[in-house]
Amino acid sequence: MKHSYAVLTAALLACATPYAQSAVEVYGSIDAGLRNQTNVNAAGDSKTTMSSNGTYNSNRLGFKSTEDLGNGWNTHFTLESGFNSGTGALNNPVGRLFLRTASVGVGHKLGMLDLGHQYTNAFMTMYGYDPLSFQYSSINPIMPATAGVWFDNDIKVIGTFGPVYTLAEWSLGEQAGSTAAGSARSLAMIYNDGHVSAGAAYTDRRSLSNPKTTHWTAGGAYRFGKARVSAGFVDETANVLAAGGDTHNRHAWAGVNYALYPSIELTAAAYRQKLSGVLANGNTADGSRNLYLLSATYAYSKRTKFYAMVDQARMSNALLAYGHDRQRDLAFGINHLF
Repeated sequence: MKHSYAVLTAALLACATPYAQSAVEVYGSIDAGLRNQTNVNAAGDSKTTMSSNGTYNSNRLGFKSTEDLGNGWNTHFTLESGFNSGTGALNNPVGRLFLRTASVGVGHKLGMLDLGHQYTNAFMTMYGYDPLSFQYSSINPIMPATAGVWFDNDIKVIGTFGPVYTLAEWSLGEQAGSTAAGSARSLAMIYNDGHVSAGAAYTDRRSLSNPKTTHWTAGGAYRFGKARVSAGFVDETANVLAAGGDTHNRHAWAGVNYALYPSIELTAAAYRQKLSGVLANGNTADGSRNLYLLSATYAYSKRTKFYAMVDQARMSNALLAYGHDRQRDLAFGINHLF
């Protein structure tokens, strides 16, 4: 089981898990390796880097605990920080210590309520049918298409009904005179029985000046034998007041994971992005991006994994990379959980 899956599904399953302990658990992941990318500037140069927030698995240091309140109730919290394994710095330029998660809540076997800085409904839903399970986050093209990976000031309610989870959230904008400005609202439903997983989510976001962005996503995955196939889509429409129109951003993807051996997993995935409408500067938002990716991982132990990845991206028009219509990535490294 991938570490990020364990971290993410803990939020979904905590409400259904009996906890008797109140000790604080310290956990984390450190990932380091080399990544070479072509066409990183207008001159068409390549660049090899080590500094990253984790190439395969995002670097993190977390603290979490659950206290049993009796009668099936519990309180819980999670604090999770990210860092750059190449430099030791925080994973964000503004110095937010717990950028990955900072939440506290109450739980029961029927559901849970959490408050704070949390993963969005769209992210949690799309995770179930992304072939990469949001690994290679700096390369994965649908990471920016999650309606936001996290929301600040978020109120999230999760209901648990066997293999079905219902999610509702409201991210407060905290603006005087307006409850809409800077806010977000979302509804989602996830089904997961261990073999079949599927989900859908709708998100309505408002900027501080109150233009509206709507985000739809749906998809599913099926596991059979040593293989898992998955597919999904995103349809996002952002109102651009300055340009008097909308920007449409659509993503579709499919992939397969195959356990060649218990310790070796292969992944092949294809992602397509289509941009249309109008940009904030008034230019036509016309462009496409197709990315094809191959990945292999070797689990040396339960906590240590080696990985290698190669991808090829082809872009057009508004989605060109520094004026180039192609980019290639090659990465390899080691990931250790603790």
